[in-house]
Amino acid sequence: MNTLLNIICSKKVKYSILILFLLFLYTSICAFSYVQAVSNDLSNSVFRLHVIANSDSKEDQDLKYVVRDRVLEYMNGLCTNATTKKEAISIAQSHLDEFKQIALDTISEYGFNYDVDVEIGNFSFPTKTYGDIALPSGYYDALRIKIGKAARSKLVVCNVSSFMLCRRKFWNCA
Repeated sequence: MNTLLNIICSKKVKYSILILFLLFLYTSICAFSYVQAVSNDLSNSVFRLHVIANSDSKEDQDLKYVVRDRVLEYMNGLCTNATTKKEAISIAQSHLDEFKQIALDTISEYGFNYDVDVEIGNFSFPTKTYGDIALPSGYYDALRIKIGKAARSKLVVCNVSSFMLCRRKFWNCA
């Protein structure tokens, strides 16, 4: 027991423990810095679609998905040549009335009579995972479509990355 205490109290062990602690601290700081850098890069390169249903009822949730699909179909046609987030935002900004009309027509087609608000802005999003892509929580530029009262219903959030702008594969998220 005394020998063990001598080993633990030796300078070499103390220095080793200190070096291990500092290495752990350095690794933690580097990992945190990397995550922050990736998060900031994603936030600066992703344009999201945010559809909010009138309510959490099954009918309103189903309608939300149909509106999402119709808007995505239209946006995909518009963005075939877009290569940056800025271009996608500019295209979306110039077609806000069309997005609203697509949503209104879809809502009417399905027998509902809800109004729609469409806007582009920088909005808060929770962490969301799409297959092997995870987007951390934070503020992102987005096209937001609010159906009816949009009363805190479950969100449909889809994304457009600057390197895959408006491609159905990436936009079509559930």
